[in-house]
Amino acid sequence: MSSVTRSNSDGLDAFVRNVHALDGHGVKVGIQSDAGAHQGTSILDIAIYNEFGTETIPARPFIRDFAQRNERVLGMAMDRVATLIERGTPVDVGLAQLGEFAQNSQRAHVRASNSWAVPNALSTINVKGSDVPLIDDGVLVNAIRWEKT
Repeated sequence: MSSVTRSNSDGLDAFVRNVHALDGHGVKVGIQSDAGAHQGTSILDIAIYNEFGTETIPARPFIRDFAQRNERVLGMAMDRVATLIERGTPVDVGLAQLGEFAQNSQRAHVRASNSWAVPNALSTINVKGSDVPLIDDGVLVNAIRWEKT
């Protein structure tokens, strides 16, 4: 008794095409250079001052802290999106899902700054009327966005 097996490479060809479509593409999340200005200061500069600190502002590394605390979750999200794309989801759709997830997570991290950031000085609290670090009128947190690379 013998049997004949036929094979085609349609599934493999589609898989390879989908993987190659992702090559060189990704997302970046944070404060982009074109974020604008607030009260005459670039929002990107405001982010840098807070991330690294100045003579009068303590460092509140909202980008680095988020990346370190969420390395595993972000890796899982990237793997999930890569799998979707391998299975035929358009690259732009997958990257948009990843970008939105990371953007919303980064914003939530900033909104929770009371739990991890250096507290505001009493003089800052008196001026802005809040003890929440990194958030005054929401300009910085709302400037966090994703873009396709």
